[in-house]
Amino acid sequence: MSPANLYPKKYGQVLLKNRSIALQEVVMLGDISGRSVLEIGPGPGTITEILLERGGLVTAVESDHRFCEALHMKFDSYVRNGSLKIVKSDFLEITGGNYDFIIGNIPYHISSPILFSLEKFSFTKSVIMVQLEFARRMVAKPGTKEYSRLSISTALRYSAKIEKIVKRGSFYPVPAVDSAIVSIEPSKVKWEYPEDLTNRILTDIFSQRRKKLKNIIKNLPDDLMDKRADILTIEDLKKIMEIS
Repeated sequence: MSPANLYPKKYGQVLLKNRSIALQEVVMLGDISGRSVLEIGPGPGTITEILLERGGLVTAVESDHRFCEALHMKFDSYVRNGSLKIVKSDFLEITGGNYDFIIGNIPYHISSPILFSLEKFSFTKSVIMVQLEFARRMVAKPGTKEYSRLSISTALRYSAKIEKIVKRGSFYPVPAVDSAIVSIEPSKVKWEYPEDLTNRILTDIFSQRRKKLKNIIKNLPDDLMDKRADILTIEDLKKIMEIS
């Protein structure tokens, strides 16, 4: 059965049809031979095949039973020799684990949940493909128009970089937007504040991003009084956490 016939419309997913792009994604991971790779949503196995050819020990998490069956048929020898494990599950329901690498082309509508679910895993490097606009907000710096709650939330957890812009014609069916390949490594930022408090404060600040911080949060240090969300740095956020 062709990838077109397997296209899972109910998940809003688009499939990469350009193998050279998939190869570039895998190469961005580095040397994967003999090392563990977690693949998010392998679909028909375009990336999976390259991972296996390059010696990766692959765990592929796929929620669509049709793709799972096709993957078992296509890569039966790899399954039998232990270099490929196919897990039929929603990636967001996986409890976590230790992998050298994580890779995947992410459905646009669940990009944010998947991005932050990477926290559950111990990994050296991840390469994901997401919508270009989402990628730009992920890596945006304070003072830029794309800077948002997503930007600072990403920076607290990861070091992220846009590696390549991928035109929409590389996918089936052709989406309305371009995509981007993003490399991610665990952040060196030490953030020891409660997640629920951090999320609440960021929500308060960015939901009122046109207001000065002094009109949102009480007892601010003087140097933060006239700042707005669009120039909030991690160091600024630390100061706010200390008084909250």
